[in-house]
Amino acid sequence: MLKVAILGLGNRGRIYAYQLSKNKDARIVALCEKNADVLEAKRQDFGVPKSAAFTSDEEFFAAGKLADAVVIATQDRDHYGHAMKALEVGYHILLEKPVSPVLEECHTLYKTAKEKNLHVVVCHVLRYAPFYNKIKEVIDSGAIGDIVGINQTENVGYWHYSHSYVRGNWRKESETSPSILAKCCHDLDIIYYFTGKKCVSVNSYGSRKLFLPENAPEGSTPYCLDGCPHRKECPYDVLKIYYGVTRYTIPYMIVNKLLITKKAGASLKEFREVLKTSPYGRCVYRCDNDVMENQVVNMNLENNITATLTMTAFSKQCFRRIHIYGTKGEIFGNDKDGKFRLSIFGGPNKKVKVGFAGVAGHLGGDRMIIKDFVDFLDKGVKNPRLSLLETTLESHTTALLAEESRKAGGKKIIKE
Repeated sequence: MLKVAILGLGNRGRIYAYQLSKNKDARIVALCEKNADVLEAKRQDFGVPKSAAFTSDEEFFAAGKLADAVVIATQDRDHYGHAMKALEVGYHILLEKPVSPVLEECHTLYKTAKEKNLHVVVCHVLRYAPFYNKIKEVIDSGAIGDIVGINQTENVGYWHYSHSYVRGNWRKESETSPSILAKCCHDLDIIYYFTGKKCVSVNSYGSRKLFLPENAPEGSTPYCLDGCPHRKECPYDVLKIYYGVTRYTIPYMIVNKLLITKKAGASLKEFREVLKTSPYGRCVYRCDNDVMENQVVNMNLENNITATLTMTAFSKQCFRRIHIYGTKGEIFGNDKDGKFRLSIFGGPNKKVKVGFAGVAGHLGGDRMIIKDFVDFLDKGVKNPRLSLLETTLESHTTALLAEESRKAGGKKIIKE
């Protein structure tokens, strides 16, 4: 039985806690969350004693080793410090991505874990989703021959982007990470996972076009619910994003009620009231965001494989599209509808149905990464898809060099 502690009970931490609570080979024995209301609610949900529930990370680490492993699901800039402290205590780690926006910190963490003979698994959950698992299976079978190129597109979804990267926690690079790392290290990892080849050189271009003060409509207000006269036609109106259904919109981000109200069990009436003054209720043209809205990364991989990644805020739905070119065939599909097309040159076209898992739970990846993590530490079973820290260094290096290129006007960066 693997004993697990969880540091951070935001959206990701709660998801991992839920999946761990359903795993018969794991038990949650300690929690740490600075929001006391959330901590108490989850402490009761998972049967954790009060003596093992902490509102301070300092108190949590000072308590010594309470479990075999710790899930670290705090904010981007906190990951490195929390992970280093966890290694000092002696914890194996399941670490939410990104590891750090500072490449030197990623390498230091890897070196420290190796010296202490401890394992750090990074939450590149797409590897564990059935859709991507099946594509990997087809590639490994040799059906499309050798990979020549990959085009990957991350359609963030206009409503998701406005929540996370305009109004929310990932809006400023200096406080968290550049969006190409925070959102797309998944995609860069998938490219590496499918090809097994490292990036040799990279260049990147990006832009901010919409979410700027000069684009604010005349007469608009700092907060949507201040009486803004443009709410009816604005797709980013907070009630459309968070609260109520309209003819053309669904409030997908209502799932963030706890994050926004900071109160477990808040009513919809309370939620609406908080949106009047919350950072999440701001006009999208009047925020302090600075991360890219649209960015392309061009990569030259080992073995003369090329790859492109496009991240864009400007899509109606939130999904990824992938096109893999091989010497004998190609794969084309998207993870939204759970199927892809396998086309063999001079042969048949085949639709491969994996099953629809929806956008929730990263297409089933959240559940499977917990299974693989527990199996690895509790039973010694190491699944080949396991996203260990040494593997993660590739995606993070590529993302951060892409940012270096973008800031240099698209200059080609040669990896050392």
